[in-house]
Formats: sequence, structure tokens, C-alpha cells
Amino acid sequence: MGVTVHWIHRDTLERESAALACRRFPSPHTYSHIAELLEEIHTEYGLTTEMIVATVTDNASNFVKAFEEFNICILSDGQDEIEEQERDLSYVIIDPEEEEMSGCSIILPPRIRCATHTLSLVSTTDAKKSIKEHPTLSRLNHSTMAKCSALWTASGRPKSAEMLSQLIDQQLKTPCICRWNSLYDCLSQLACLHEKLPGIMTALQLPLFREVELDFIDEYCRVLKPIAISIDRLQGQNACFYGELLPTLFAVQAKLQDLQASNLRYCSHILQATLAGFERRFSNFLQLKTDVNEAILATVTHPFFKLRWLPLRLTCEKKRIHQLILHAAEELGLLSESDAASTSTTEKNEDEFFVFSDQGIDNQMDTEVLPSHSKAELETLHFLEDPRKDLASLDSYPLIKLLFVRFNTTLPSSAPVERLFSFAGMVYRPHRRGLTPELLEKLVVLKNN
Repeated sequence: MGVTVHWIHRDTLERESAALACRRFPSPHTYSHIAELLEEIHTEYGLTTEMIVATVTDNASNFVKAFEEFNICILSDGQDEIEEQERDLSYVIIDPEEEEMSGCSIILPPRIRCATHTLSLVSTTDAKKSIKEHPTLSRLNHSTMAKCSALWTASGRPKSAEMLSQLIDQQLKTPCICRWNSLYDCLSQLACLHEKLPGIMTALQLPLFREVELDFIDEYCRVLKPIAISIDRLQGQNACFYGELLPTLFAVQAKLQDLQASNLRYCSHILQATLAGFERRFSNFLQLKTDVNEAILATVTHPFFKLRWLPLRLTCEKKRIHQLILHAAEELGLLSESDAASTSTTEKNEDEFFVFSDQGIDNQMDTEVLPSHSKAELETLHFLEDPRKDLASLDSYPLIKLLFVRFNTTLPSSAPVERLFSFAGMVYRPHRRGLTPELLEKLVVLKNN
């Protein structure tokens, strides 16, 4: 069981992280045992439920049930039941015999699903299902991937690697079985080597790619590029803020919809299945339902996004979002700490990945939203109209800064735990098989921290 902790420094607003545990977890891996082990780790570090904003986990059924049974508030978009049969089997396995824990005092913090795991399911489960449903597409995919696999296997042999370095002056990337976006990266590299592939396959004595197969690789990468980029962004090495999740999801939806107008010869079915699966799995986020209010608050309090990410079809939500800010401040007892703030303009720094609807359109907050101009309301209005996009601008808005720290502390991905397991693989080498579980955990935590 890997557990990491993440927080935002209140002064610098920088993300800080640490590893708490990489603990041996003996069977059975039931939901109750998961709850007990998490409670044990929290107690060991003096972490109470009030101190923890949320816990991010993958979509495995036993994790879902652990937080359902021992949690007061569930932060989820209601799609967990869809994932139960689609989860990665490399995660813990549920015990068929459920345990009754009457009188148990365990209370777990709110849970949030790992967004990158769900995005991976879109590009694997949903896309692969559409491939299987169309025989012609299935045959084309099978023949293409078979030749790609043969090439990647050959690139791992010393002589073949030497030939490759002479032909293309680089090594070929090989996909990782538990990371879908690594497959995308490998196919993208082959697409860039389009003109050199015939010479490579001939030199390695492998079957040549047909032109239709090369076109299939190009289209496959075009269709799934938005998903791959979003996964990389949300699980980046420098853990991003939770406020980046909603703009990323809306950007992915817009890019997939734009691809529908392109003339795809082979991957149109994959595109339709990907878009449908994406909109189904993230429906509550894309519709701004009330159960994703924390994600909305995280985004709107981020200086780079504010309300610029809001699509035109959802501009009617501005008033609700404004009231949401004030209600959150009131619930957290922050209203007395806010003061009216002044604004100023600074630099312009755009990120081309995101799709904003504010070009040529006034996307500022309507003044009619403010029936009574309290200090909190004035500060909120000034912040939303401030053109600055850097985190330093939050110093001018003490209330918004506190809300930013509270709602952006959460991560959109559980990838840091996977990196923790990578450290475990580095430590637990064949010549160190005699390490006790306790010593292994100490070494892994030290390596990570």
C-alpha cells in the first residue's frame, strides 16, 4: 500500500509533497482491511480527518467500498459503478466475503477518483471496444500493432539497437504495459519516422508496413492525442493543481469535437467511441453538477483560469459560481478575513492546450450578481475582473488566496503513488531480496523524500 501526502505552502503557493508509507499489505485485500491500514498510517503521522482535504485513489472496487463504508462525504462523479468491471487488475483484488465491522471508529476523509485512470479507460476500454465491433478496423489494427510489436521487440536486441542508432540516430521507445500513454508516445515516434520505416524494417528483416497501416498509425495518434496530452498534464512530475482538471476536460471535449469535422478514413469509429466514452465518464464535470463544486471552486480561484474556461453554453452558471465562492468562504469561516483589494495588470502568458471562450466576448462577471456589495463580494468581483494570471496576484486577494489553497490542495491524479512504487522497484533489486518489509519501506520513503 503506497501513501503520499501533498500540500500547498501558504506563503509561496508552491506544491510540496512527501511519501508517508510503502507498506506490506498481506491478503485478503478487503475494503475493511484497506480502511484499517489507511487509518493506521494516518494515526502514525497524527493526521486527523479534519486535516485531510481528500484522498485520491484509483477506481478499484475495494477502494470505492472502503470510502463508502467509512466516509462521511464522498467526492465522486457517480461513475464508480461503471469502472468496477474495467479496473486495472494490477491493483488489489476484492475479497468475495465482505466483513462486518460494527462499532468500528474508523473515519476516512472524502475520496476523489483518479482522473488519469479514468482517461486511460477512455483510450483503452472504450476505444478497443469500437475496434472489436468493426471487423475491417479490427484486422487493420491487429496487423499494424503486430508489426509495431515486432519492431519494438527487435529494438531491444543489441545488434538491432546498433543498426537503429546508425539509421535514425536514436533509440525506439517501447510501451509500458500499465501506462497507455506510453503506447501513444511510441506510436507517435513511429509516425514521425514515416519515411524511414521501410529502411528500418528491411534492415531488421521484418515485414514492411503497408501504406494503409502507416496512415492508420497517423490517424490513431491524431484521434487520441488530446487524451494523451491531458494524461501527461494531470499526472506531471510537478503535481498540478486540482483547478486544472475542469479546463483540461473541456479542452479535451472541444478538441475531440473538432476532429469530427476532419476527414478520417480509418479511425472515425474510434473517434466516436472515444468522445462518447469521455462524455459518459466525465458527464458530471462537463455539466457542472453540484457534486463537482469543489472542482469548480478550485478552477475559479486559480488566477490563470478564473471564468475563462467556462464554455459559452454554460455562461448561465456564472451567477451560481459567484455565489458558490461566497458560500464556501462562509462555510470555512473566512469572510471576516477578507478585505477589499486593488487590482493591476501584468503579463500575458497563454497555454495553447486550453480552449477558452473569451475571445471577443465579455466573459466578466455581471454586476447584477452583487445585490449587496460586502467586502467578500467586492473582492470576488475584483479578482474575477483582474487580467493578471500569475499566482503572485493572489496576494492582493486574501480571501481568494485562502480558498485557492483549500480547494487546489487536492491532486487530480494518483500518479505520485505509482512513482513511489517505481522507487520500490529500484530498491528491491535481486541482490537485496533479504530486506525486511520494514527496512524496505524506510528505504523507499527516504529515496522518495
